[in-house]
Amino acid sequence: MTAEYPHAPESDAWDILHGQRIPDPFRRLEDPDDPDSQVWVTAQRQLTDRYLDALPGRERLRKVLRDIVVAGPTASPVKSGGERRFRVGRTHPAGPWQLQVADGPQADWRTLLDGSTLGAGAILRRWVPSPDGRFVAVQASLGGSEDATPLALVDAATGAVVRTCALTRYSPVEWLADGSGYFYVRRHDNRCGSGVYRHQLGTTPDDDVPLIGDENPVGRYHLTFWHDRWLVVTGRSGTSRTTRVVIVDVAEGGPPRPLELGELSSVGVAVDGAGRILAISTATCEFGQLLVADPLPAGDWGPWRILVDADESAVLAAFALASTGDGDRLLILRTRDGYAELSVHDAERGTWLLDAELPGAGTVAALEAAEEPGVLLLSYTDWIRPLGVWRLDLRSGRVTATEPAPRSLPGITVTRTTYRSDDGTEVPVTVLAPSGPRVPRPTILSCYGGFGITFRPGYQPDGLTWVLAGGVMVIAGVRGGGERGRRWHRDGSGVHKLNAFADLHAAADWLVETGWTGRGELALLGGSNGGLMAVGAMVQRPGDYAAVVSAGAPLDMVRYERWGLGRAWREEYGSADDPADLPVLLRYSPYYNVTARTGEPRCDWPPALFTTGDSDTRVPPVHSYKMAAALQRDSGGPVLLDVIAGKGHAGGGPASDHALICLLAFVAHHTGLRLDD
Repeated sequence: MTAEYPHAPESDAWDILHGQRIPDPFRRLEDPDDPDSQVWVTAQRQLTDRYLDALPGRERLRKVLRDIVVAGPTASPVKSGGERRFRVGRTHPAGPWQLQVADGPQADWRTLLDGSTLGAGAILRRWVPSPDGRFVAVQASLGGSEDATPLALVDAATGAVVRTCALTRYSPVEWLADGSGYFYVRRHDNRCGSGVYRHQLGTTPDDDVPLIGDENPVGRYHLTFWHDRWLVVTGRSGTSRTTRVVIVDVAEGGPPRPLELGELSSVGVAVDGAGRILAISTATCEFGQLLVADPLPAGDWGPWRILVDADESAVLAAFALASTGDGDRLLILRTRDGYAELSVHDAERGTWLLDAELPGAGTVAALEAAEEPGVLLLSYTDWIRPLGVWRLDLRSGRVTATEPAPRSLPGITVTRTTYRSDDGTEVPVTVLAPSGPRVPRPTILSCYGGFGITFRPGYQPDGLTWVLAGGVMVIAGVRGGGERGRRWHRDGSGVHKLNAFADLHAAADWLVETGWTGRGELALLGGSNGGLMAVGAMVQRPGDYAAVVSAGAPLDMVRYERWGLGRAWREEYGSADDPADLPVLLRYSPYYNVTARTGEPRCDWPPALFTTGDSDTRVPPVHSYKMAAALQRDSGGPVLLDVIAGKGHAGGGPASDHALICLLAFVAHHTGLRLDD
């Protein structure tokens, strides 16, 4: 197929970094206005469309996917404001999501806002009703882009958009109790840096008052508001795990006060009804412990003490406070290798009372108080059960569905186990396979392995479609993620990134050795950092994998800081400007390790499909452009570039389902999975 590839615009470009010459033959593809680059991208799209459209089995995959979507959720958890109830819902499982409202506890749901009202290609991302239910703050991504998710204030009676701030990006919103205004996060007017602002209803964005902020272009803020008094603001630089915390006394006034946490990494800070501060700390333990500081008469807080100690094999992910009528309760959410465990504790002393009886081994999120005392609502999903809203009784620990329980997909077996990496490290892994005896099958191996993010169970249409079509889906919890605590992240990031690749290769070896699959049936698939892992592993051991698919991945690790959010990732990957980091980046950068093979024999690469969105502002498509061009110079393949119109990093775009079908058909074709239409 080599002769069919469009001619890529090459140049004799290179960088000299710390005395080393770094070739970059496809640098012209970085320029979106270069006419030759535009012609090349168009030709790549046409080539890929022809190839994917001719693949067999797409109708079979489409039918399986349609059945999976039908079993999926049609409404989100409900949020209340005054007498009104709000949710994001859709009229049928494959339809677009809409903001819906019911004007009373027994009232019917009606559509309040269609995403298209906010702009072309809008996808609803966040929505927060005011306490009195008069308004709801809504955010959407537009056309797949994440440069901004404008914050719209919507009248709950009419659906009219009464105010829009274009300077927000996934901003938290915290309303004042009287509904007169809210706090939120936005970029400054000069677009240099960001901060926390206060908006008063009836005024314009230009009138909003900044409370705290800085000029850091990769700064991030989060906020929570407690008891209509304490505004807790956490700030980070880029993807740093070190958090700065300040508290603002909104009722009494005064400047923001730093909260001394000893430079610990905090993922949750709260103020309870007694004025105590609670915070999750990983300063002295890898898995996290819950600390508490008691209020002092002078208005400050006393020293930190442990309220709930660490579990040395489960990560303390979140906590929540709730009332039962006979004393407050503390909910502790832990994840063990990514799987949720929920326990109920005495809020005053932190002592364990009982464990919640979850519907299965899955993911818990969105813990919220219900209208009756002693009850919390939570969202739950797992690998084979769609997302649903469940009711937790704090006295008994029983968890029951608020509506008919979402049905688990039949015909799939979920296996949780571990395998051993090259250095002896035990790595968690989950295998989804068709029910029945184990036989070698075409298999997709995936991981994330970065930023301390845990790959948690979820109802994923791509993997479920693959398994119901007869394949095996495997998720490896490699180092670099957060599956086994803070050290697990550190041991697979920065100068230790090669550990993550070793773990992924070991997972492939284990799958073959234990009879799940064979070498010619094993494909790698990953998105974002997971795509970097998949392509990097393929470049390191091209003969071991039958195919590779990468979605929206950073692949030129020498120049990644120049595009999208790359500047925010220095703590995760290191920087080519640092002489200590560069050698490690060069060892695993997929693009470099292909383009630097000057004078070596041409390599037979396995079939590779690079999918990217032309609206991806987090990991721009230039990474996939350059990588595809580099591989197409050699032999093997095919190497295809699928540029999806209107798609951003977080999804979206009218062709997303079609792209998923084509992706799976590509893998099936090259791993031998039969998809007889």
